Formats: sequence, structure tokens, C-alpha cells
Amino acid sequence: EEKVKKELHKSLSDLQKQQESKHEEMTSAHRQLKMEREVHQQELADLRLELQNVKIKHERNVQELMKLLKQEKDDAEAQIKMLKMELVEEKNIVKNQYRQLEKIKIECDKLTEELTQNEEENITLRRKCEFVKQELEKKDKQINNEEDHLRRMDEARLQFKDQLRHLEMEQESILTLIGSEIDAACEIFSRDSMEKFKVILS
Repeated sequence: EEKVKKELHKSLSDLQKQQESKHEEMTSAHRQLKMEREVHQQELADLRLELQNVKIKHERNVQELMKLLKQEKDDAEAQIKMLKMELVEEKNIVKNQYRQLEKIKIECDKLTEELTQNEEENITLRRKCEFVKQELEKKDKQINNEEDHLRRMDEARLQFKDQLRHLEMEQESILTLIGSEIDAACEIFSRDSMEKFKVILS
């Protein structure tokens, strides 16, 4: 019994030593686990803070981007509005230039018609002049034999020559005036407005 008792005490002592050793190991493990948990919690807090900062930065970037997009949209709409106004203005200019072109064409047609009429009148005047010259020649032949009659016929001839010179000067003035009007009309018709009109039409 004493021997068994000693063995039991020895076994109990060994068990107590093992229990203390295990308890120390458990305490150390618990301490290590607590430290690791605190480290993990700190890392988790840092990650959460970083995530929060990233979210805030992202929201700020999104707001700035939306603001920038809105500004660009407003600028684009203003530019489109301006371009539409310029287009309407250009269309009005084209219409006005087209009306002016039609007026110039009508004026040129009128001047051409007047030129044709004046040419016909000039032909008639030339015929009259030829007739007057022939009459003068006839009268010159008739007054060759009579001095008094020659003097009167000479005065008449001078008068007819003055009339002829007056008719020729009037004819030349009319032709010069018509030519100037046609030149001015053609110059207006062929000015830069015609080229601009062609460019705008194209």
C-alpha cells in the first residue's frame, strides 16, 4: 500500500507538473493569439480606413468628373447654338445674294435690250446721215451753176453738217453711256459676290 501510495503521489505530482506546463503553454498560446488578434484588428482597421479614404477619393473624382462633363456639355450646347445661329445667318446672306444676283441679271437683260434698241436707232441715224450726205451731195451738184444759190446752199450745207455733227456727237454720247452702264453691270455681276455665292452654293 505504501508503495502504491508513493507511486500514486508520484503520478499525481507528474500530472500536476504536466498540468502546470500545459497551463503555461495555454497561457502563452492565449497571449500569442491575443497579440495576433490585436495585430489583425489593427490591420483590419487600417484597411477599413484606407477603404474609406479610397471611397472618399473615388466619390470626389466622380463629382469632379461629373462637373467637368457638365461643363463640357454646356460648352458644346453653347457652341452648337452659336453654329446654328451662324448657319441661319449664312442662309440669309445666301438668300440676299441670290436676290441681288437675280436683280443684276434682270438689269443686265434690260441693258442688253436697251443696247439692241440703241444699235437699231444708231443704224437708223446712220441711214439718215447717209441720206443727208446724199442730199448734200445732190444739193452741192445743183448749186454749182448758180453763185447766189450756191451761197444759200453752202449755208444750208453747213447747217446740215452741224446737224450731222450734232447727231454724231449725240450718237457717240449715247453709245458711251450705254457702254459704261453695261461695263458697270458686268463688273458688279462678276465681282466677288458671285464667287462667294458659288462657294456658298457648293
